[in-house]
Amino acid sequence: MGDAVTTRHDALVEVIDTIRRHKLTLEEVGEALQGGAEYEEEKSSGTLTKVLGYIGGILIFCGIGIFTSMQWESMNATGRILVTLGIGFCAFIMAVVSARDARYERAATPFFLVAALLEPTGIIVMLREFSRGGDPAYGFLFMNGVMLLQQGLCFYALRRTVLAFTSLVFGLGFFSIAFNLMYIEGTTIGLVLGLSLLCIGWSIDKSEHKAIAPITYLVGSIAFLASLFDILEGTLLEVLFLGVSSGLIFLSTVARSRMLLAMGTLSTIGFIGYFSGKYFEHTLGWPLILMLMGAVLIGLSALAVKLNKKYIRQTG
Repeated sequence: MGDAVTTRHDALVEVIDTIRRHKLTLEEVGEALQGGAEYEEEKSSGTLTKVLGYIGGILIFCGIGIFTSMQWESMNATGRILVTLGIGFCAFIMAVVSARDARYERAATPFFLVAALLEPTGIIVMLREFSRGGDPAYGFLFMNGVMLLQQGLCFYALRRTVLAFTSLVFGLGFFSIAFNLMYIEGTTIGLVLGLSLLCIGWSIDKSEHKAIAPITYLVGSIAFLASLFDILEGTLLEVLFLGVSSGLIFLSTVARSRMLLAMGTLSTIGFIGYFSGKYFEHTLGWPLILMLMGAVLIGLSALAVKLNKKYIRQTG
């Protein structure tokens, strides 16, 4: 019975969060629940438009890729740039125009994705054709910087989720390369970028762009935890990693994120396995202690729920 109540409460919290995030009115929600004709029509047409838009974008990209591979060797430098950067920029313009026209709005996302793949390729091709040597990292830094500027400004103007995602990708590439060129240690880069992505994911999770929050949490937690473990491994403070992993699990309950819960759980299990193999490989009492501690924690969690229902909620 308790699990059913908890599940219903979680679902209710999720529904309220979605309504507030997308600024839906009670009239719109009521009509959708009643299965109004206008809602059903928008639902069916929206699904069809999405499917056709994504398939169309895939076909366009495949056609461009096949044509380019067939003609690449016979092209000169100008042709190679036009078939990559030129087509990519045209796709970007078409995406912006589609995003501002309600009739073609669903086609904007595939065009943005095609542009985000072709434009960076075209910039690298252009740099390769006209460069005179040097460190390739500066070329990739330039490419990520240009794309971050374009995608970021476009996101500021249009507020589309796909642009938030591409801005994050190019921003991550730009800063990781920049820090590397500054000779900052890889573990420090991982900590800074990982923690930054976790903070950005937290902000995104509270907005209408929540769809990309899980991937942001995933990349951020992997970078942060891997770098932290690399720093603490073999030191007297390595047990602090367990505390950070447990903190990530706590954070997942506050953020209501399954991705954070999964990463916190996996990192906790992984560290316990590492710690057990290193210090308690042939000690029979260690697994028994772990099981006892787990049982105590489960008991405490049940007690906390009862105290919350009996005293804290009533007081509030």
